[in-house]
Amino acid sequence: MRDPDLTRLTPRECVVLVALGECLTNADIARRCHITERTAKKHVASIFVKLDIASRAEAAVIAALRKRELRSPRVSFRTLVVPARR
Repeated sequence: MRDPDLTRLTPRECVVLVALGECLTNADIARRCHITERTAKKHVASIFVKLDIASRAEAAVIAALRKRELRSPRVSFRTLVVPARR
């Protein structure tokens, strides 16, 4: 496996990649990120294209090997959650 260029991913895609590394389903990713399941599915598909991978297993391996880089402040989950309405 060649070294994927994670800089091609958006911050949201990085969060989704971390979730794929945790073996979450699209529905679980959607709940975690406060997005629709369809949007989660589109993020997963975009990750596959950008990293030139074909499976969730490959994504999980990349997430595990590059965990520190993916957990940087730039892709903090807290910065990507939609704020609650008042």
